[in-house]
Amino acid sequence: MLISKALNLKEKAFISLVGAGGKSTLFNRLAEELVLKKKRMILTTTTHMFTWQLTPFIKKGNSIEFNDEKIIEDNIKEYFHHNKIGEIVLIHHRIIEEEGEKVSGPAPLYLDKWWKEKLADYFLIEADGARRRPIKAPASHEPVIPESTTDLIGVIGIEAIGLSLEEKNVFRPHIFSQLTGIKFGEKISLNAITTLIFHPQGLFKNAPLHSKCHLFINKVDNEIREKLAEELVTQILRYNKKRIDDIIIGATHQVTNPVIEVIKRVK
Repeated sequence: MLISKALNLKEKAFISLVGAGGKSTLFNRLAEELVLKKKRMILTTTTHMFTWQLTPFIKKGNSIEFNDEKIIEDNIKEYFHHNKIGEIVLIHHRIIEEEGEKVSGPAPLYLDKWWKEKLADYFLIEADGARRRPIKAPASHEPVIPESTTDLIGVIGIEAIGLSLEEKNVFRPHIFSQLTGIKFGEKISLNAITTLIFHPQGLFKNAPLHSKCHLFINKVDNEIREKLAEELVTQILRYNKKRIDDIIIGATHQVTNPVIEVIKRVK
């Protein structure tokens, strides 16, 4: 199943991604799917993302790079005036870090403004950073989710289960410890991940009240991980009330069928 089908997106959607464990790959796979819908789409970030994530979507004239949102807005309008469909990549500025070149995008308030003005049909935003860890806990300034978000995707890498709580496995381990009660060196349990998902300062922190919350359990690519995912889902359903609209189990790095199963909340 395609990711866009699993999300059951409307004809217009503002999609923000948070969490860790394959979020960048999910961003790219979903962008590839949405491109095929032949609509107007904006791709960017409210934090920092690697340049290579956006490179596949850059074509002649569709990359708008300015550190002035008014100029960016004028260029968006100009592009869609001449191109009724297509994707636009928005870059505010570039940053060189140890891991490689990253880019930042326009301020969230401008993305909200452009959504209200219907400048594009789809907005796809990476709203969180995780430095390639399978799981993370958000700092006080994270995540940066635009208020217009209609669909918020929280990503968890299934391989985090059983790993020890330390810097190499968890982004912001000290905060993860505070939220879940797991001590440094202890194994990350199903209970710890469930706590992170439902904690007010956890995975879906800063979620707009009106947005749908989709939990994506990622990297489920063998029988052992499928069993772990099933156990995690059982645990989540025990606690879930209205917080999560659906749980998607998949492996976004797989070329075909990135989604294995979708479990919807019973209303």
